[in-house]
Formats: sequence, C-alpha cells, structure tokens
Amino acid sequence: MAATDLNDLHKFEYHFEVAAVTFLNSATGIDVFRTTIETNMITPRLEIEAQVTQALDPAILHGGGASPTELDYSAFKAAFMCRVVTDNTLAGSADDHANYLTECRVALMRSGTNWNNTNLPYYDLKYIRFAGMFKSTDGDLNITQLDYDLNFEIRNDAWPV
Repeated sequence: MAATDLNDLHKFEYHFEVAAVTFLNSATGIDVFRTTIETNMITPRLEIEAQVTQALDPAILHGGGASPTELDYSAFKAAFMCRVVTDNTLAGSADDHANYLTECRVALMRSGTNWNNTNLPYYDLKYIRFAGMFKSTDGDLNITQLDYDLNFEIRNDAWPV
C-alpha cells in the first residue's frame, strides 16, 4: 500500500503509536494514551511512546513509487516505551499492575502478530527485543516502564507514487 506522500510515509512514530494503542488496549482492557498528545491521564492507563533513533545502512533504491531509481534510507532503529500506571489507593492495584505488565509483555513478544500489514501498512517490523524495565512511584501512582528496541523497514510498495 503506497503512502499518500513522503510526509505520511515518514510519520514513523505516529504510525507505530497508533498501531500500539489499538492492540495494547485489546490486550489489557485499559485506556492507552500516546503520551505526547494526551492530557487526560486517568488510572489505570498505559502511556506509549515511539522514538526513531537511527537510519541503518545501506541506503537503497526506493524500488516503487514515483522515484524508483532514488537512493534513500529505508531501514531504521527505534525505541518503544510502554508505561503502566496504576493508583496504589485502589483495591487490587498491585495485582492489577502485575497483570497489566504481563499482558503488555505478551502483546509485545517477538513472536506476536500485533505489528502487521493491517495496522502498519507502510512498514515491516524486522526485530523487537525487550531492552529493560524501570519502576518508580509518584505519590500514590505505581509506574513501570517497559523498554523495547525495534528495527523496521519501509516496504517497497509504500513509497508514494
């Protein structure tokens, strides 16, 4: 599926976050927020964030689209963060927090099928690896951040015409 234009094709973070909102909400049953755009921070919740960190060599021919002989980068590294936030004053919160973490880990497994051509029509996810976890508290809030490393590639048929 070809992107509408190069601007849409290069909205990497947006497309990964929108895809993750859908499948993480289904996996956990709680609200999922793209942290950079949401202001209503209810609990329990998941906050997600994608950050592209590096283009990967080599630059390759676009292959498809209007400029099939143009060299450009099509493979990238990214970081994906998923923060589980629960309120310790609510009954069952510690158990719920642990369950949400587990559900997120399962949804983000390498063998999972959540990153697919339907929710990421322009990209192929080549690699996802758990990279670490960070726990903190903020008043009554229990916060655990799960960090993942991603490698993805722009699909040949995604270059705009």
